[in-house]
Amino acid sequence: MGASRSDIWAGIGLLAFCGFVAWRTLLVRTVASGTIAGPVFVPWLMIGGLSLLAIALILRSILRGSSAVELPTRRTLVRMGLLALLLVAYAAAFEPLGYLVSTLVTFVLGLLLFNERRPLVLILVPLALTGGVYLGFTRLLQVWLP
Repeated sequence: MGASRSDIWAGIGLLAFCGFVAWRTLLVRTVASGTIAGPVFVPWLMIGGLSLLAIALILRSILRGSSAVELPTRRTLVRMGLLALLLVAYAAAFEPLGYLVSTLVTFVLGLLLFNERRPLVLILVPLALTGGVYLGFTRLLQVWLP
Protein backbone atom coordinates (compact mmCIF):
# COMPACT_ATOMS: atom_id res chain seq x y z
CA MET A 1 0.00 0.00 0.00
CA GLY A 2 2.99 2.34 0.50
CA ALA A 3 3.75 2.34 -3.22
CA SER A 4 0.17 3.43 -3.95
CA ARG A 5 0.46 6.42 -1.62
CA SER A 6 3.75 7.21 -3.27
CA ASP A 7 1.97 7.17 -6.66
CA ILE A 8 -0.64 9.62 -5.37
CA TRP A 9 2.02 12.05 -4.20
CA ALA A 10 4.03 11.66 -7.39
CA GLY A 11 0.85 12.44 -9.37
CA ILE A 12 0.10 15.49 -7.21
CA GLY A 13 3.67 16.68 -7.64
CA LEU A 14 3.46 16.26 -11.41
CA LEU A 15 0.16 18.19 -11.51
CA ALA A 16 1.74 21.02 -9.51
CA PHE A 17 4.69 21.02 -11.91
CA CYS A 18 2.28 21.15 -14.88
CA GLY A 19 0.49 24.10 -13.28
CA PHE A 20 3.77 25.98 -12.89
CA VAL A 21 4.86 25.23 -16.46
CA ALA A 22 1.42 26.22 -17.81
CA TRP A 23 1.69 29.57 -16.03
CA ARG A 24 5.17 30.15 -17.48
CA THR A 25 4.04 29.04 -20.96
CA LEU A 26 1.30 31.67 -20.91
CA LEU A 27 4.10 34.27 -20.72
CA VAL A 28 5.78 33.09 -23.95
CA ARG A 29 5.21 35.49 -26.81
CA THR A 30 3.94 33.77 -29.90
CA VAL A 31 5.45 34.75 -33.20
CA ALA A 32 5.04 33.42 -36.69
CA SER A 33 7.32 30.48 -37.36
CA GLY A 34 8.26 28.53 -40.43
CA THR A 35 6.86 25.31 -39.01
CA ILE A 36 3.44 23.82 -38.40
CA ALA A 37 3.98 24.11 -34.65
CA GLY A 38 4.57 27.45 -32.96
CA PRO A 39 6.88 28.09 -29.98
CA VAL A 40 4.26 27.09 -27.38
CA PHE A 41 3.12 23.89 -29.11
CA VAL A 42 5.64 21.59 -27.44
CA PRO A 43 5.15 22.98 -23.92
CA TRP A 44 1.36 22.67 -24.17
CA LEU A 45 1.70 19.18 -25.62
CA MET A 46 3.92 18.16 -22.71
CA ILE A 47 1.68 19.86 -20.13
CA GLY A 48 -1.36 18.04 -21.48
CA GLY A 49 0.37 14.69 -21.68
CA LEU A 50 1.96 14.91 -18.24
CA SER A 51 -1.31 16.07 -16.69
CA LEU A 52 -3.22 13.14 -18.18
CA LEU A 53 -0.59 10.68 -17.01
CA ALA A 54 -0.50 12.23 -13.52
CA ILE A 55 -4.28 11.97 -13.23
CA ALA A 56 -4.13 8.36 -14.44
CA LEU A 57 -1.45 7.61 -11.82
CA ILE A 58 -3.60 9.09 -9.05
CA LEU A 59 -6.76 7.32 -10.22
CA ARG A 60 -4.99 3.98 -10.58
CA SER A 61 -3.69 4.28 -7.05
CA ILE A 62 -7.10 5.21 -5.66
CA LEU A 63 -8.81 2.38 -7.55
CA ARG A 64 -6.30 -0.06 -6.09
CA GLY A 65 -7.46 0.88 -2.63
CA SER A 66 -5.17 3.65 -1.46
CA SER A 67 -7.78 6.36 -1.05
CA ALA A 68 -6.32 7.62 2.23
CA VAL A 69 -3.84 10.28 1.21
CA GLU A 70 -1.27 10.56 3.96
CA LEU A 71 1.77 12.76 4.06
CA PRO A 72 4.49 11.42 1.80
CA THR A 73 7.23 9.36 3.34
CA ARG A 74 10.79 10.61 3.39
CA ARG A 75 11.63 8.14 0.62
CA THR A 76 8.83 9.52 -1.58
CA LEU A 77 9.97 13.10 -1.01
CA VAL A 78 13.54 12.16 -1.89
CA ARG A 79 12.40 10.47 -5.11
CA MET A 80 10.26 13.48 -6.02
CA GLY A 81 13.22 15.78 -5.38
CA LEU A 82 15.52 13.59 -7.44
CA LEU A 83 13.00 13.54 -10.28
CA ALA A 84 12.80 17.35 -10.18
CA LEU A 85 16.61 17.57 -10.29
CA LEU A 86 16.68 15.09 -13.15
CA LEU A 87 14.23 17.22 -15.13
CA VAL A 88 16.29 20.37 -14.47
CA ALA A 89 19.42 18.53 -15.60
CA TYR A 90 17.54 17.37 -18.71
CA ALA A 91 16.61 20.95 -19.54
CA ALA A 92 20.22 22.03 -19.08
CA ALA A 93 21.58 19.15 -21.19
CA PHE A 94 19.05 19.46 -24.00
CA GLU A 95 20.91 22.07 -26.08
CA PRO A 96 24.53 20.95 -25.56
CA LEU A 97 23.87 17.20 -25.90
CA GLY A 98 20.91 17.31 -28.26
CA TYR A 99 17.46 15.81 -28.02
CA LEU A 100 18.33 12.17 -28.64
CA VAL A 101 21.18 11.77 -26.14
CA SER A 102 19.69 13.92 -23.36
CA THR A 103 16.24 12.34 -23.67
CA LEU A 104 17.52 8.75 -23.74
CA VAL A 105 19.76 9.28 -20.70
CA THR A 106 17.01 11.09 -18.76
CA PHE A 107 14.45 8.43 -19.69
CA VAL A 108 16.65 5.56 -18.48
CA LEU A 109 17.65 7.38 -15.27
CA GLY A 110 13.98 8.15 -14.58
CA LEU A 111 13.05 4.49 -15.02
CA LEU A 112 15.88 3.46 -12.70
CA LEU A 113 14.77 6.05 -10.15
CA PHE A 114 11.37 4.37 -10.04
CA ASN A 115 12.93 0.91 -9.63
CA GLU A 116 12.51 -0.39 -13.17
CA ARG A 117 15.12 -3.10 -13.63
CA ARG A 118 13.88 -5.16 -16.59
CA PRO A 119 16.52 -4.82 -19.32
CA LEU A 120 14.03 -4.84 -22.20
CA VAL A 121 12.01 -2.03 -20.65
CA LEU A 122 15.16 -0.02 -19.88
CA ILE A 123 16.33 -0.35 -23.49
CA LEU A 124 13.34 -0.72 -25.80
CA VAL A 125 10.82 1.69 -24.24
CA PRO A 126 13.18 4.71 -24.20
CA LEU A 127 14.41 3.94 -27.72
CA ALA A 128 10.91 3.51 -29.16
CA LEU A 129 9.34 6.54 -27.49
CA THR A 130 12.31 8.87 -28.02
CA GLY A 131 12.62 7.80 -31.65
CA GLY A 132 8.88 8.12 -32.23
CA VAL A 133 8.76 11.62 -30.78
CA TYR A 134 11.86 12.62 -32.75
CA LEU A 135 10.40 11.39 -36.04
CA GLY A 136 7.03 12.97 -35.24
CA PHE A 137 8.55 16.37 -34.67
CA THR A 138 11.19 16.35 -37.40
CA ARG A 139 9.20 14.63 -40.15
CA LEU A 140 5.52 15.36 -39.47
CA LEU A 141 5.69 18.77 -37.79
CA GLN A 142 8.94 19.84 -39.46
CA VAL A 143 10.32 21.11 -36.14
CA TRP A 144 14.09 21.14 -35.73
CA LEU A 145 15.32 19.44 -32.58
CA PRO A 146 18.86 20.01 -31.35
